[in-house]
Amino acid sequence: MATHKRIAELIVKHRRNTLSDHERQELEAWCGLCEENQLLFERLNRQAYHTDSLVEFYSEAINGERGKVRPLFPRQGRQRFVAAITYMVILGCLLFTGITLYSGLQKGAGKKSAATNSRASSALSNAVLPDVHRVQLKLANDRIVYLDSSVNGHIALQYRSVIYKQGDEVRYEWSNGDAQPELEYNTITTPRTRKFVLELPDGSKAWLNASSSITFPTAFINKERIVQITGEVYFEVNPQPVSPGTGQQMKPFIVYANPLPGGKGGGAMIEVLGTHFNINDYGDEPAIKTTVLQGKVRVSNRFGPLTDIVHAVSRLNRKAAKQPNEQSAVLIPGQQANVNGDGQLEVIKYADIQEVMAWQKDLLIFNDLDIKQIMQQLCRQYDLEVEYKEPVTGHYTLSMTRQLTVEPVLKALELSGGINFEIEGHKIIVSQ
Repeated sequence: MATHKRIAELIVKHRRNTLSDHERQELEAWCGLCEENQLLFERLNRQAYHTDSLVEFYSEAINGERGKVRPLFPRQGRQRFVAAITYMVILGCLLFTGITLYSGLQKGAGKKSAATNSRASSALSNAVLPDVHRVQLKLANDRIVYLDSSVNGHIALQYRSVIYKQGDEVRYEWSNGDAQPELEYNTITTPRTRKFVLELPDGSKAWLNASSSITFPTAFINKERIVQITGEVYFEVNPQPVSPGTGQQMKPFIVYANPLPGGKGGGAMIEVLGTHFNINDYGDEPAIKTTVLQGKVRVSNRFGPLTDIVHAVSRLNRKAAKQPNEQSAVLIPGQQANVNGDGQLEVIKYADIQEVMAWQKDLLIFNDLDIKQIMQQLCRQYDLEVEYKEPVTGHYTLSMTRQLTVEPVLKALELSGGINFEIEGHKIIVSQ
């Protein structure tokens, strides 16, 4: 097992970008042992983590507090524990030789004072800025990798597929070989406030909005490329040629969207005939919405209740017969198909592409939406809850950046007239 001294050395080398391949693998293995290790690595590796934070960390260790940091180290005696922390502090301070202990402490004190003085002016302060939660990658063996705290570079291996991470993007590369790869599925899940990008083994890309997920094979070895999603995902599909004589120009790419909660119908099947499209499958929305930006897609409500992607592959391979009330439509750029909770399919010939794709461009665009639809989006973006004091009516139009805190967004809605908001912690109370 890696010693505290060794891990401290590896973290410092990571900050200096001087890790060897072997050392990187060693650090990744330690981070993957448990969530506590990953949390500690994330804390030590933050850009804003300077001398004052290290001193605070050292003080916590000396005082023997039972916080989230202490359990990361083996209980082999207080003396060894303090020595390990001291070594980590010394190494960390070498990274920031231009920062004095006095100025660091003064800076920390100033921050605390400013936060205290501003608390009265805002119940939220900066507590609901975007990007406060964690993105998870669930591997085929059920191991969870926290992507936002994983180091850049190679993070895992799934049979013949190598997984790389760079910033807010993960890439799967299938290493071709004589052996047929096993069919293994991974899942990426984003919490509220977070977005993430996935490059699939075939080079296709998927952008995940907040509160979304995608389940996919680590290698596309079947006749069809099949993935399953929840929430909202934008796809740019890479054409993959098939063998001559199949009668197809491109290996089919199929997306399954989960059924809406409480609906009598099933989910939706989206077969890609082109490249760029967006799917909105949030459980609190009235319909599964598929919008085409480039190429063509075929949307169907064929498959009824869908439990998981493996079941979907089995049904597709059996070429299931047409079901009662089955509907399908081929969409071209600018069109949208909605599959409601009862499984009914409706085609919108002229969708508002700017509004649909606002999330992917870090914008909030509401075009004539009622307040409940707006609050659903804000709750996902800022990790909030909403309470309605009374029935609210009216539609609103607004365009703002997603990089703001929620307060100016609510203020802009209030200025539109007919709506009021109260903030209590992470709850927004709506009234008219």
